[in-house]
Amino acid sequence: MFKVIIPVYNVEKYLKEAVDSVIAQSLPFSDNVKIYLINDKSTDGSLDICNEYQKKYPDNIFVHVFEKNQGVAIARNYGLKMAKKDESDIVVFLDADDKFDKDMLKKAKEFFEKYPDIDMATTERFFFDAQEGPHKANWRFEDKEIVDINEDFTYPQYFVGGLFIKGKALKKFRFNKKMDFWEDALAVNKVLLSCEKYGLIKDAIYYYRRREDETSLVDSSWRSKDRYNKFLRQGYKKLMRYCRLKKGKVIPYIQFVVAYHLRIYLLENNQEVIMEMISEEEMPKFKKRLQSVLKSVDDDVILSINTRMPVIEGLLSLKYGRKITMDSEYKDGDLVFSYNGQEFDRLSEKTVRILGWQDKEGYEGMLRGRFSTPVYAMKEDDYIFAESNGQRVKSIRHGCKKRIKIFGKNVRNYKYAGFVIDIPEDWTSFRWGIHLEDGDVMLNETIKSEIEDMEE
Repeated sequence: MFKVIIPVYNVEKYLKEAVDSVIAQSLPFSDNVKIYLINDKSTDGSLDICNEYQKKYPDNIFVHVFEKNQGVAIARNYGLKMAKKDESDIVVFLDADDKFDKDMLKKAKEFFEKYPDIDMATTERFFFDAQEGPHKANWRFEDKEIVDINEDFTYPQYFVGGLFIKGKALKKFRFNKKMDFWEDALAVNKVLLSCEKYGLIKDAIYYYRRREDETSLVDSSWRSKDRYNKFLRQGYKKLMRYCRLKKGKVIPYIQFVVAYHLRIYLLENNQEVIMEMISEEEMPKFKKRLQSVLKSVDDDVILSINTRMPVIEGLLSLKYGRKITMDSEYKDGDLVFSYNGQEFDRLSEKTVRILGWQDKEGYEGMLRGRFSTPVYAMKEDDYIFAESNGQRVKSIRHGCKKRIKIFGKNVRNYKYAGFVIDIPEDWTSFRWGIHLEDGDVMLNETIKSEIEDMEE
């Protein structure tokens, strides 16, 4: 029996879509599924919708009403209390503004029949509404079906939406009622330290709503001061302390879970709101808090994070309290970036970005582009060139205002990255390159017919 726990708080606009996605499963609803709607003192019409469904499906849908707002953690915990009757049952969480794919429960049933000893498994996530497409963490499902956290430390699990739990894992599962952000990641990973394995159910899809009005808890949490102080203690450091208690040390998997999540404070898209929330006077103390977390993360774990080089350098710089940049060495026609002898990236793997054809006076008919890769900021004497059949054309520098900032400080300035270039009419394809002080590095190839219709 699948038991679906849905916390409900002021979601009348979305709730029916969520519940209907469970009722409409390809696995017959009446014989296989129970839904627990935990109404957390909604002030809109959410409770009326809950009661309508309970009346229509009295044997399969159950409603509990809180007399005052308790928060999502307590709502989920109460749902667990209502749902846990039999160890053979499988509990799965659904947020009231999200939905299940019609075959999700069927795929989960097949998975647990194949792997009866696995007590926790998760689904692929796809965005819908204001944003569509797969979640970046879906790459995990291409590699394997079972993750052993002692071996696969770069396979983090954060979400409870679409997470299936049964057996021993279900007995241990609880949410921290003092947290309203990351409480799911903390609960999941505390249990994983005991289970040590979790499943990846390929083609079982959980649809995660990105709202147009950005009113979800994740969106609003960026504008809460707790996100920048209390959370670092209650989230990251609490998980690390628990890991030390269970394992005697902070194992690489937990290090990665923390560091990979912490990187979002350094991402370019989040800098504007962070600088609004953290004043210049508060910034040194905030960095110290981040440093106290990162001191428990090994350099090898930081280097294993799949993210941009300025973010990796930023994490290392925070950890050691001084500016750290990757070493670079020109060899075999390439610029190789490394840290403590461990290769991180190569310039030859980066791409020149084409912006369009110029029609401004003096540049008519020329192609405009930019080489603003995160691994390298062009120097004054560097230049981009194009090459075809032994013929080379040098570009002309063109203004570029792009730069990358982290916590108000420039970490990349691309003022030399913009260019225009006159591509010969008879070229059908050509390859980009960059001239450096130490030598040339060849980059990506461009087919001229693919860019002829571009406009500036």
